[in-house]
Amino acid sequence: MMRLLLLYFLFVPLLFGYSYDELLLKAQASIFPKIMLLDKKIETKLIKNRLVYTIVCDESDYGTALHVKQYIDNKFKGHFDKYPYEVKTVDFAHLDMKTPASAFYVLKSSKENIAKVAKIARKRGVITFSYDIENLKEGLLLSLLIEKSTMIYLNKENLRDDVDFVSFLYQMVKFLDKDNF
Repeated sequence: MMRLLLLYFLFVPLLFGYSYDELLLKAQASIFPKIMLLDKKIETKLIKNRLVYTIVCDESDYGTALHVKQYIDNKFKGHFDKYPYEVKTVDFAHLDMKTPASAFYVLKSSKENIAKVAKIARKRGVITFSYDIENLKEGLLLSLLIEKSTMIYLNKENLRDDVDFVSFLYQMVKFLDKDNF
């Protein structure tokens, strides 16, 4: 009986997606859109005069993506500062160069899927946010952790010319590179 319970708790999360920290999801959903606004070139990332915040997830995490979308919509009520926005969700299988995005927020997935988002974002010049700090190793730009205090991490190796944040952000973040992951 104990073995069955152990197997259940080990394999059920694998069948139904990853587990997420609710507090971290809410913190990221509150802070990442504000960080996006600190890009000096945000105007160039408008799509039909609005910001498109695209949540990329595995099909099994679609419920989590919708939960994050709902939280963002309840918090920001249609505008990131002066910009109207739209939150879209897309699974990795349907993500391509035509997927509308002013920024990508990436939930947990395989290294291959994360690298796919990073490659598309790099080519299109959009900001990438990651739920999991480990994904910065695969080419994503920013993540946030709640430790003793809230820390924003930026992978400086993934900074590009088409993403230029205000200097204030660079003073707040902790920089990561291949030597200090």
